[in-house]
Amino acid sequence: MEQTADLETRRVVRDCRWKHGPLTVRHRVTLGGLIPAIVESWYPANNDAYGLILEDDVELSPLFFAWIKMNILRYRYGTSSLSRELLYGISLYSPKNVELRPLGRQPWSAQVLFEEAGLPSKATPYLSGTPCSWGAVYFPEHWREFHDYLISRQSEEIVPLDTIIVPDVRSNRWKKSWKRFFIEFAWLKGSVMVYPNFDNFVSFSTNHLEIGSHVADASAKARKKSLFVVPLMTLEDGMTYFLQLLDAGLPTWEDLPVVDLHGHLSSLEEIQLKGRDKRLELCAHRSRSRGNVYSTSWCENLSIL
Repeated sequence: MEQTADLETRRVVRDCRWKHGPLTVRHRVTLGGLIPAIVESWYPANNDAYGLILEDDVELSPLFFAWIKMNILRYRYGTSSLSRELLYGISLYSPKNVELRPLGRQPWSAQVLFEEAGLPSKATPYLSGTPCSWGAVYFPEHWREFHDYLISRQSEEIVPLDTIIVPDVRSNRWKKSWKRFFIEFAWLKGSVMVYPNFDNFVSFSTNHLEIGSHVADASAKARKKSLFVVPLMTLEDGMTYFLQLLDAGLPTWEDLPVVDLHGHLSSLEEIQLKGRDKRLELCAHRSRSRGNVYSTSWCENLSIL
């Protein structure tokens, strides 16, 4: 709970009964803000620990865990070592918009993109460097490195905080968002997240756009609802969709389409090359300045390709 949590919020938390395992409640005594609320909510104890990060207005499909487990088994404990190096998480949400183009948010559909490109299946899962904040699992090595990167960025030991790391993305204006820094981190490393891609944007999570930091009032909520709310996969849907996945299996790592930050088709090689020079520049600067120990991990393993 944030320092500013009111009595009703504290009562709800106090009376919560969680039947699915241990429940830990944390309460801040100093105001944290938007970035610490997410980034400090979890830190992996080992490399087999995973963080499911949910905002307070997110609802899950009853099949969310099945989707997570299928992807972890396929892409974390499968045969491709490259997937373990580059895949930082699993999205539960299917985006209806691309948000990072400089001119602003625009409607977008992975299925339309893949169909127009002539891909064998328009409904295949895909990879994107854009992190999802509306229901996603993050992987331990990458989340640990992100912590180190964020310490380096916020301490300004390498470059000033207002330095543009990723060119031509709208997130450069998100001054209080953790996603701005994760987008930088993923772009520098050329790492990606796997996204679901079922018909009609059916997803394993959706956002109810409660009034708060990102939704100012009821009129804003009504206006944004059609842009962001997606249908949740039901148990009945799952009988169809999951049987299809079980018959064909999730695509191999090499067969997953790759989408860049602007919502265009790309490749893992292209995405890695885009951020490589900037990463080399920043890490060389860190070496010259003898940056603190926290800035080490995200500068390691530069030659993934």
